[in-house]
Amino acid sequence: MPGSSTRGTRNRRTERERTGLWKRVGAFVSKRREELGLSQGDIIRVLGYKSRNAVSNIEVGIEGLPAKRAYAWADVLELPRDAFFRFVTGEADRVDVPKAAGKPEGGDRLTAAEGGLIAIYRKLPPKYQRRLREQAEEFETLARASRAKKG
Repeated sequence: MPGSSTRGTRNRRTERERTGLWKRVGAFVSKRREELGLSQGDIIRVLGYKSRNAVSNIEVGIEGLPAKRAYAWADVLELPRDAFFRFVTGEADRVDVPKAAGKPEGGDRLTAAEGGLIAIYRKLPPKYQRRLREQAEEFETLARASRAKKG
């Protein structure tokens, strides 16, 4: 039909679909934040939000998590960046979640030094947190190779 166009409407979501996505993402983010032992205040500080309302609105599904901030959120929530981005944008229905590092395994208690490291880590911006995790993995590989060499 002349003058009518369906271009651009194929990929648009209805309001119901959009709010459903926001609620699903918000519930996931809230649960993951709690698994990691993070508060909304921690998220606000690390991601630079101006008020607690912004994070709260995302968690309850009143607002969507902005796609342009998905990678920063993924870093804070210790999730694979691309998988989380696809989840936030509705391209994927779920995110495979790695085991939360915030809680000790097997009921082991953290030493004061370990607790101190975690406290410092949580104060770092996401890009430095990611770099620190990468370096820790390198140290673990070196330690494993050293043990194998001795044994």
